[in-house]
Amino acid sequence: MIGTALQQQFDLSHPDIKQKMLSLTPLAELHPNIPTILIDHDDNPQWNKPEELQTSKDRYKNVKVIFLVRDPRDVVVSAYFEQKKRVYLWADGFKQDKSLKKYLDRIKPYEGNLSEFLYEDVGSLKTLLRYYNIWEKNRHIPKYFLLVRYEDIHENPHQELRIVLDFLGVQYRDEVINEAVNYSSFEKMRNMEKTQKFDLKLKPANLEDEESYKTRKGKVGGFAEYLNEKEIAYINHLINDTLSDFYGYKA
Repeated sequence: MIGTALQQQFDLSHPDIKQKMLSLTPLAELHPNIPTILIDHDDNPQWNKPEELQTSKDRYKNVKVIFLVRDPRDVVVSAYFEQKKRVYLWADGFKQDKSLKKYLDRIKPYEGNLSEFLYEDVGSLKTLLRYYNIWEKNRHIPKYFLLVRYEDIHENPHQELRIVLDFLGVQYRDEVINEAVNYSSFEKMRNMEKTQKFDLKLKPANLEDEESYKTRKGKVGGFAEYLNEKEIAYINHLINDTLSDFYGYKA
């Protein structure tokens, strides 16, 4: 949505404009009024154990941070399918990244099932909850900090996009907001992924396997379709006991 809004607002054109819209960072090169926006999986929690996570976010003290979160129950299901069915798409590229060298033995398709993944030490629920808590404690570090929740985007995408663009200091027209929300609907993103209009950031591992798509479900509360009552109770217990109230995800 951000990429589409910027492209529409500033009437950007380029042979690879769709890729640039998805990456965001290159858009700053196309117009002086577009800020440099870096998309970052900060500290790679998907490859870390809880105790391995960095506890300081001092490197962000001079920048604005938009922290995008989602209900941990849905995240852990999504993380499972990402590691189970999609990791091989980009594993080779990751292994060439020097910053990821310490994770070489972990960057591989997950071999267990979802029930087993819930209790894993690496990149699963406990890591995610600690990661959220670390950011809550460090949210005063960045120059400016904005929390954005997936569920709020799902409920009111127009409002959330306005909040984000205001935070970025970008002016926009109402029709730009409408166009960006429409262009970025789940159905259209799924079709773009299915027709492979983008690179690995939006590409299915198997065209015939819905669970291997990046645009997999697009639901709020979809975890209930995959987890049994005992597993949900376990997750809720961890969330209620350990997760900061700041996020509003306690059951």
